[in-house]
Amino acid sequence: MSADSFVAEELLPRAGPWRPYFSAKVGFRNHWYPAFYSKELDEGNTRTLRILGENLLFKRIEGKVYAIRDRCIHRRVRLSDKVECHTKGTISCWYHGFTFRWNDGVLCDIIAVPESKVIGKKKIQTYPIEETKGVVFVFVGDEGFTPPPLRHDVPPTFLDEDMYIEGASWIVNANWRLGCENGIDEIHRYLHRESQLMIETKRSIPLGHKSNKEDFEIVEDPDGPKGIIDKFSPEKMFFEGKVEGKVVVSGLRLGEGQKSRPVSASMWLPCTNRVIGFPNHDLTHFEWCVPVDEKTHRYFPMEGRRVSSPQEAAAFRHEFVTRWQPLAHGTFLNQDVASRESQQHNYVEDTAWFEEMLLAEDFLLIEWRKLASRHARGVQTPRHTG
Repeated sequence: MSADSFVAEELLPRAGPWRPYFSAKVGFRNHWYPAFYSKELDEGNTRTLRILGENLLFKRIEGKVYAIRDRCIHRRVRLSDKVECHTKGTISCWYHGFTFRWNDGVLCDIIAVPESKVIGKKKIQTYPIEETKGVVFVFVGDEGFTPPPLRHDVPPTFLDEDMYIEGASWIVNANWRLGCENGIDEIHRYLHRESQLMIETKRSIPLGHKSNKEDFEIVEDPDGPKGIIDKFSPEKMFFEGKVEGKVVVSGLRLGEGQKSRPVSASMWLPCTNRVIGFPNHDLTHFEWCVPVDEKTHRYFPMEGRRVSSPQEAAAFRHEFVTRWQPLAHGTFLNQDVASRESQQHNYVEDTAWFEEMLLAEDFLLIEWRKLASRHARGVQTPRHTG
């Protein structure tokens, strides 16, 4: 990845208190990210992924997932171009036979030069792995940096013992920050005004709301996740949209006798949105926008339900596949994806961040940028990628 893929330094002062966020075109370094779902990597198999501009190679060995950099330290060829694992716990470069251990990255042999003095003294970069809730998380960061507990980098309730997770993932052609900000953009509800999901679940959806800059909570617990919670006030909603004084569009209102089912949205480092009460009153929606490079992110929408037995988990799995995946992911969330990809045509230029005409109602976006800048553990730069 070339240096011109990153932000122009002369623009950095304009970002002020959210300068690190502006610089993080390919994400924040030294954080945990979802890589893929557990079911996507069988025993003995390998797979490659690009995360934060880095090429990673994964393998499951005796049930445990390991990750190394997909680039030999010798002549920098991709190990994944021809995976050679002569023993269960090692991988050999197909070019010159440099052989590395999966568990610690140490260069344990060189098949073509078996008496080399560098054997045992060099290593390939490895990446810490945590596997939970059916998701493989990887820590993308500096070698020697001690990873914090996973709970510091996931939203509250995600790791609760009774929270059962189902989800999907796909590539979105937009910068990861546009995905994150979509989740806490309070006035983007207009986009979903005709959503089939809202109609079928009998929910109200306003066209917009009045501004209240005090309606949010900052969470900065030093021993927990860092985030911002949208405390949206229902009494500030409006349902009729006018153009030149004439009502031209209406939001969805609750029918007579129907109970209001408010949602609570929040945004958490490094790139995670949580919505309690969505897509249904008894569900919690989690979504990660994991940077792939400066122009794309891997989108992980997940739905969580509290269960008390394997039977309840199986029932929810069926419900997710037959109802929420096609209805919520296939229609509702694809509206959000379309908006991000439309924005990307402009935000590919760094100056777009300073050409926005934000309203008072957009205050959460700025608060999120400042919060992320205060607590991010590092910014991914050209020297880390490739």
